[in-house]
Amino acid sequence: MMSSMSWIQALAEVEKAGQAWVIATVIGTQGSAPRESSSKMIITADHTFDTIGGGQLEYVVCQKARDMLNGGHTGASHVLENFPLAAKTNQCCGGAVSVLLEYFPEPATKITIFGMGHVATTLVTVLGEMQAKISWVDSRENLANERSNQVLSSNTNTHLYPSMLDHIEKMAPNEIALVMTHDHALDLQLVEALLDRKDCRFIGLIGSQTKALRFKKRLASASFSPEEIESVHCPVGLPEIEGKKPFEIAISIAAQIIQITQQNKTTTKKRSGLTWKEINNTLKEEAAI
Repeated sequence: MMSSMSWIQALAEVEKAGQAWVIATVIGTQGSAPRESSSKMIITADHTFDTIGGGQLEYVVCQKARDMLNGGHTGASHVLENFPLAAKTNQCCGGAVSVLLEYFPEPATKITIFGMGHVATTLVTVLGEMQAKISWVDSRENLANERSNQVLSSNTNTHLYPSMLDHIEKMAPNEIALVMTHDHALDLQLVEALLDRKDCRFIGLIGSQTKALRFKKRLASASFSPEEIESVHCPVGLPEIEGKKPFEIAISIAAQIIQITQQNKTTTKKRSGLTWKEINNTLKEEAAI
């Protein structure tokens, strides 16, 4: 679906939505071409924003962009293509266009925060600097409306449900879940539902050591295994960071999340971007037309 939104307006929208996207940039033209060099458009799985000239050229570029979104082009993050318009796209312009396709994946880290209290509000501000997709959930309409009117980072979206439990089925596999509601009984229901999914990357529960012991007993009586019970981190946050003020607790939780997201990083150096040889070959192809 095509949108009338400009590529620069769309950039903020797709980032806020946590979508994967490709930006296509015309970096060179030869002869007659639909649009000038530096024209851009953004392509997602379902939408396109702005234009690099329309017609068959744009259709082929969108196909290649969606191939990248689906894991094609051997997972490359940058692809440089040269399009002789008559030969490759059956357009009568007679010129050629070189297009750089740059792939930006959906953030690997997805976080759901249940509850919009003082600690969660501070935490969302801190995590707003992360490369993550954050879902902030509550069932209290007045509070959800108030938080939605705040200036939130583009990585955070608020969600209002009749019950916070309704969001669990919408979560993706391997999410980080943080249970921080105003109700201990609801906390328990959420933790049980998250454990039933069996695919959370991390489950954190705000509370004291006393609350942790009480929840362990209740989870055991609900027939969860010792391994499942131990997978619930309560009190959530790094124990080395002490304090009971909202910002102290939020910093402690944020530090633990950063620690989790860095655990699986590899130090292996991989190739990044395009080589000069690839760029030069494309430019030579264009010059030969």
